Amino acid sequence: MRAINQGLAWLSARYLGGVPTDNVAIVAGVLLTYVLGHAFQRIPPRMAGARHAFSVASTVLAYGVVQDHMVGLAHLAAAAVVVYLLIRALPGVHMPRAVFAVAMLHMSYSHVRRQMHERVSGRVEQDYTGAQMIFVIKATSLANCIYDGRRADPERMTPYQRRNAIARPPGFLEFLGYMAFYPSFAVGPAFELAAYRRMMALDSRRVAGPLARRAYARLAQGAFWMAVYLLCKDAFTFAELARPGFYAQRSLGSAALYLCAAGVVARAAYYTAWKMSEGACVLAGLGFGGLDESGSPQWLDIANVHVRGVELGANIKTMVDSWNIGTNTWLRHHVYLRVIPQPVSGARASSTPATLLTFLVSAWWHGFYPGYYLTFVLGALAASAARVLRRNLRPLVAPPPPPPPPDGQPATTPAPTPAAKRVYDVAAWALAKYSLDFVAAPFMLLALQPSLLMWRYNYYAVPLGVLAVFAAFGALDLARRPHPSAKRQK
Repeated sequence: MRAINQGLAWLSARYLGGVPTDNVAIVAGVLLTYVLGHAFQRIPPRMAGARHAFSVASTVLAYGVVQDHMVGLAHLAAAAVVVYLLIRALPGVHMPRAVFAVAMLHMSYSHVRRQMHERVSGRVEQDYTGAQMIFVIKATSLANCIYDGRRADPERMTPYQRRNAIARPPGFLEFLGYMAFYPSFAVGPAFELAAYRRMMALDSRRVAGPLARRAYARLAQGAFWMAVYLLCKDAFTFAELARPGFYAQRSLGSAALYLCAAGVVARAAYYTAWKMSEGACVLAGLGFGGLDESGSPQWLDIANVHVRGVELGANIKTMVDSWNIGTNTWLRHHVYLRVIPQPVSGARASSTPATLLTFLVSAWWHGFYPGYYLTFVLGALAASAARVLRRNLRPLVAPPPPPPPPDGQPATTPAPTPAAKRVYDVAAWALAKYSLDFVAAPFMLLALQPSLLMWRYNYYAVPLGVLAVFAAFGALDLARRPHPSAKRQK
């Protein structure tokens, strides 16, 4: 393993501009999973045990040896044994709750340990906590799905819960194969056991061509974003935005453009890892939905990020929903909707306690750097303010949809988009893009002081803008309400 690290360090210094060796190791481990994916395809689905064992052994090679995380792998192996025993031993709702508590507390220890080490070393390090975050999602999701498979009231479950309920709990080898699935072990995407079982039943040799074409297209996307990151990582950084001298040389508009460019470059590192990992999962057969009547392959969405949605989304909600999709799915279906069960009627009422709990779980899952919490709090407020703006401003420029035609009549041709609507769309995108990157800055800066300095040097633009929206439209709503005396006169 020392020889591998030395080779990766030489590669980084010679060709990659001094990128940290642990980052290079992540990419090297992901690229290795493509080679392993072709070997995995040769194992027939009837040899399920061999496929599970291959998955575990491949993770040991790609993650433990190449990325030099044997200690972290031992941590996660011990956690997997504890989780499996809890799943088998505990009855009813106590089982998923216990799994959640044990997995989150163990990850909290790992987060604190890593942050203390980073305080000493002075740099952010890629240790096993990233893989442990994926582990927590899969462990808690599996526990909930097994609980759903045992429930006697399926009519009170959501469609997602019914679709992924597990009536037959996995054996230990299948459990390990799922938890240690080699292409997604380090960076995701996370997925349900039902999807893993569909993949294991697929004879991927018969569809090797479509799998390879889609997989290597994702690898090419990852390579493109890796090039973007390597070429621009020193020119656009969030750390520069917390330096006082930076603003002495730039106007406010120039600083805003720099902020947006820094956001794209920072996300390029995530796009690289997520798209490459997604392609390796596809190569193994994950996400293949069969062939349609014409023989064309159908695909299920296993992506952890939709780049177009993040960078070109019409509003901040679309941008956020397109980012870290696996975590968003987990928070919605295994946290929020577990606190707010969906009624039989299908309606779902919002709840402030459930929303608060979901926010706390998301922040807890990421770690304990103050920047995470600044991002999550401001992000929630900015998304709420964006909804208020959209609800009040969009009807002023968007024509109402045409009424449905009578039976037997052709549909009415929609009216052309007015110029004001096009201007609104561009302005809404620009505002959402700036807000997203402003909100994300503390997440990348991590510490409290540089995060607040960045806010200060940018005149607290987004926090003050959020307050202004709430104050202005809150006052407008109050003015629109009829006076109590008018109600009594009626």
